[in-house]
Amino acid sequence: MPPTCLTTFFQHDTTEAPLAPPRCLAAFWRHHPLADQAGETLVAATLAFQRTTGVQLVKLTPAGNYQVAGRGGHAEWRGDPMGRRTFFRRAITRPSDWLNLSASLTPLERDMVAAAQCLRQALPAEVPLLATVFPPLTQALMLAGPEQLRAHVQSAPDAVSSGLATLQTGTGRLLAAYQAAGVDGIYLAAQHLSEAVLPRGLYRHIGRAGDLATMAACDGFSSNILHIHGPNIHFDGLPSNGQWLIHYELGAANPPASAYRAISHLPAVIGLPFTVWDTPGRLHPAIHKHLAGFQQTGALLTGPCVIPLAITDAHIATWIRTINHGA
Repeated sequence: MPPTCLTTFFQHDTTEAPLAPPRCLAAFWRHHPLADQAGETLVAATLAFQRTTGVQLVKLTPAGNYQVAGRGGHAEWRGDPMGRRTFFRRAITRPSDWLNLSASLTPLERDMVAAAQCLRQALPAEVPLLATVFPPLTQALMLAGPEQLRAHVQSAPDAVSSGLATLQTGTGRLLAAYQAAGVDGIYLAAQHLSEAVLPRGLYRHIGRAGDLATMAACDGFSSNILHIHGPNIHFDGLPSNGQWLIHYELGAANPPASAYRAISHLPAVIGLPFTVWDTPGRLHPAIHKHLAGFQQTGALLTGPCVIPLAITDAHIATWIRTINHGA
């Protein structure tokens, strides 16, 4: 069973003998694109996933737009194979729209907090529960879209700054609500730490301080994961301390393990391609390769992102048993 503090378990440590057995835990999460519209049904779907797969770390995975749906960011599931939603209406089209955002928790946010509380009560005490939260700049991208956000930064920087400050306040309230609900940690999903989405210089100008403030607001949780989404990512927004693991998609489109380890001591989550998980002969060599690359004696193992909907719970259970129980 994993300890409550995952960073202690997976700490960057090269002092052990190189042949010491790796300390690894496998965990996966998926979208529930119909059940995620209400807390009660999302709790039922999440518990069913946990009980069927035997996963020993649970992530509450609401709809991707749950923090902006009540602020005018409307999206729907259109059959995406990962269960992700597509925005069909943006809340922000004019600079003045940034000034009209509210920092109050929306009904859907409150519903997800209640869902987290129900999950924490239903799960075994030794199974950590993480809640998904999107940082303010990712919310801004959802509300305006990348092109509109960049245009407004140029034409109305004060309005954008005001909107980001409002989202920062709202995110802080959401984090506090999750902590009061008994959640063990936050899965902070950053979709803006990619040159393909925002130039790094623009990120430093409008986003880095907010990201660091959001991560500082997570200090009261025992274990957190920063997920850096997408290709062409950068590490400008990494936390420097606290109970954090860092997860990003491994591959040619992103920095190698050596580049990450050169600037951060925090444990990396190893997200292996699902084709590797599905090929026993490739799985363990890949694990050892990445452990060596990140200079870790153990790791939380998962996929690059959420599990595709087509992969069954029974299939995932096999992967988890392979790692967690040596089957």
